[in-house]
Amino acid sequence: MSRVAFLTGASRGVGQEFARALAVEGYDVGLLARSDLSETAGLVEAQGRKALADRADVTEPSAVAEALRRVEAALGPIDLLVNNAGTDRALGPLWELDPDEWWADVDVHLRGTFLVCHAAIPGLLARGSGRIVNVASNAALRPSPYNSAYGAAKAAILSLTESLAASLEGTGVSVFALSPGYVKTAMTERLLELQAEKGWFPHLEGRDTLDPSLASRLLVQLASGRADRLSGRFFHALDDLDEILERADEVVADDLYVPRLRR
Repeated sequence: MSRVAFLTGASRGVGQEFARALAVEGYDVGLLARSDLSETAGLVEAQGRKALADRADVTEPSAVAEALRRVEAALGPIDLLVNNAGTDRALGPLWELDPDEWWADVDVHLRGTFLVCHAAIPGLLARGSGRIVNVASNAALRPSPYNSAYGAAKAAILSLTESLAASLEGTGVSVFALSPGYVKTAMTERLLELQAEKGWFPHLEGRDTLDPSLASRLLVQLASGRADRLSGRFFHALDDLDEILERADEVVADDLYVPRLRR
């Protein structure tokens, strides 16, 4: 029996690479985005897997629930959720930004992740298995003076991931946060344009981008169940998961790979 993944933010960039990699690993994939998904669906089908594309807004509860229902009806029970949908439009000093635009960024990242989990977890619990991967960013761990909505949203996703993992302990359902790192996307290209124009993102100057396949490799590893003991933790595309798993006792005992206030 084939495995089934449900992936948001799947139309381009990292999300599209995630869909392709999951298809290579034998997943049929339910795809959700507000923009055209035909190219991503084609990448999945080129691997001999099924794709079901749904153009919908991840912040709309009924749209999310209906997309999940359609995926399960067409492809079967969902084994893996990947919450990748996100926007990054509210760029600039916080006090100069449009409040609705700032909140819209947070809404897509955080509300979208919540709604997918809220709709899908009852089914995962009923089956006693499943994995959830929430896409986060190191922007959650450092100041983001001109990208505060994105940083705040990603920090909230780290907290949500930990809380959800703790509440699901012992159920067979595991939850992880994953950072793809600095990947070339339309989003990061815009940040570079603003750096050239306004000097807001000097840490991106001359920085090498990462191959998105690094993130998809980590996603596949987390989806495999190998890291279930470390549910709730935050991993980066450059992490060596094999090495981390070899010292899993230390990771658990010292509360590593989670954001903590050290005093």
